[in-house]
Amino acid sequence: MRYSSSVFATAATLAAAPLLASARPIQNRAAASANVALVFQFANVLEQLETTFYQQGIAKFQAADFQAAGFSSATIPTQILTTIQGDEAAHDTFIQQALTANGVTPLTCTFNFDSGLTDVATMAATARVVEYVGVAAYSGAANLLDVPNFLDAAASILTVEARHQSLLNILSGTGSAIPSPFDVGYTPQEVLSIAGGFITGPCDLGLNATNPLAVTNTGAISPGDLLTVSATGVSGTDNLFCNIIVGGANASVNLPLAQCNVPAGTNGPVSLWITSDANPIPNDVVARATIPTIAGPAIFFVDSQPDALSQLVRSTGVSTTNGTSATDNNSAPPTAPPTTAPQSIAALAALQTSKKTVTEQCAADSECQQGCCGFSSGKCAGPDVAQSNGSGGCGQGNTSPNCDVATLLGFSDCVAGVVQGNLQDPDVQQAAAFAAQLDNLPFTPSK
Repeated sequence: MRYSSSVFATAATLAAAPLLASARPIQNRAAASANVALVFQFANVLEQLETTFYQQGIAKFQAADFQAAGFSSATIPTQILTTIQGDEAAHDTFIQQALTANGVTPLTCTFNFDSGLTDVATMAATARVVEYVGVAAYSGAANLLDVPNFLDAAASILTVEARHQSLLNILSGTGSAIPSPFDVGYTPQEVLSIAGGFITGPCDLGLNATNPLAVTNTGAISPGDLLTVSATGVSGTDNLFCNIIVGGANASVNLPLAQCNVPAGTNGPVSLWITSDANPIPNDVVARATIPTIAGPAIFFVDSQPDALSQLVRSTGVSTTNGTSATDNNSAPPTAPPTTAPQSIAALAALQTSKKTVTEQCAADSECQQGCCGFSSGKCAGPDVAQSNGSGGCGQGNTSPNCDVATLLGFSDCVAGVVQGNLQDPDVQQAAAFAAQLDNLPFTPSK
């Protein structure tokens, strides 16, 4: 899979000037090299992918969907996913501004996440992979950043991506928040072999992705399980070897593909490659880039040491030592969560009083008392007024406007192109209660 040599054509332009934008000040800025140009254009595409994935997932699923997937409270995953989406959007804005400031046009790509958003469980699992790819990409690209200032800027993003990964491990309901003291880095070509499956439109990065590899086992994978795989050009198991790398290992565990069993003691993310010889491949992106592989990497998770916190956040059964799900016969039978009465309008409205008032500058609906940050204006507005005063509806910072609070208050004249959000979201409910109390409008909070 090839993604344009255009990035190399623009590298000379970027090399002629320093990176002028940063999430925090960069002292003694130095000119960017061709490698830096490649990394930052590549990061632009990756951050777009992550931002789009979270936007679509948040927009698609309602509170009931999260509860059906075993979450103890729908507020927990929606709050975490919304925060992560905001971080990814901020990363992409920073990177695109940096490219633009240096005369480079950031690539704009299109994605299809249908296979990863079939339900909440699939979204949570896909998010875990997507975020791990982000961590592996920034970690693996560090050796390409030959100017310290740019390495510092990338590192400030990497640390946040790693926090995201820990939170998504918790949301799995079966994982360890921090399964290993070390992570595994990927080359850009390896990252594209995984991320490329979501890219549907022109997105030419001038890189040939390694041959994509898929682990085809069904259900949870545990230590000792025999792995089954699928990849173009891989037929049968003769003269083929699997290479398993976990964080902290110097090199892969190399096994005949017919005997590719997950090593005992494995916990957390696992990277897998297929080769044609019995020599282990190094856990080193520089050395590995010179070694021919047939396919990979593929990512899968072995949750053999689940955290108690994960199980409190999401019930997927009681995890045993080998990572499988079982019923704990010593526990009391589960009971349905108690039904609670909805809070009063006054109680909900009181939660909004510290937020911004109309006409104040804002970057998101959640910053405004009435839950509406003008999509076009970037100013707090009344949820109904925003549909007709040139604000373009609510939803500043998102790809599409919304009229969530206006809908809850009974207004039906939404601007064109709105994407209805989660009307059960606590932030939306609180904002509607505040607007209802402020303007004496009818509104009944949901349970």
